[in-house]
Amino acid sequence: MRNEEILEQLIKVKNKINLFDDLSDYQIKILVKEIMFKKFKKNETIFRQGEDKNQFIYFVLAGSVKVSLTDEFGVRKTITTVSQGSIIGELQAILDNKRTASCIASSDANILIGFTINDYNLKENGNVYAIFYKNLSRILALKISDTNDKVK
Repeated sequence: MRNEEILEQLIKVKNKINLFDDLSDYQIKILVKEIMFKKFKKNETIFRQGEDKNQFIYFVLAGSVKVSLTDEFGVRKTITTVSQGSIIGELQAILDNKRTASCIASSDANILIGFTINDYNLKENGNVYAIFYKNLSRILALKISDTNDKVK
């Protein structure tokens, strides 16, 4: 699939992606820099904790993904499993840092759309970025709240 076709696929499912709430198709096209459509087999790594070369935010179109952390002793612990409609990798978009967790496909048929965010036209389209980052903040706050509930 060409980038334009993948972007059109992303726009078709935008109503399922709360990261794009209140954004028009045109505004999403302004935001998205690179995009890819990728299938992962069960137990295939999407990205690893500590990795910094992969800057993509992923939307889980189908399947499920196991999110895990590895401690300083090399012990890996599954934190959560996310499924269709979930976003992974968004923390790196904010922190511009290394991946804080590993994500591994945990079902047989996993389809993800990965994308990066344009940062070169922030001045011209500040309102678009304000909406995007408000949505991103809401997603992160919900994930923190869910984690807090699990710890209790």
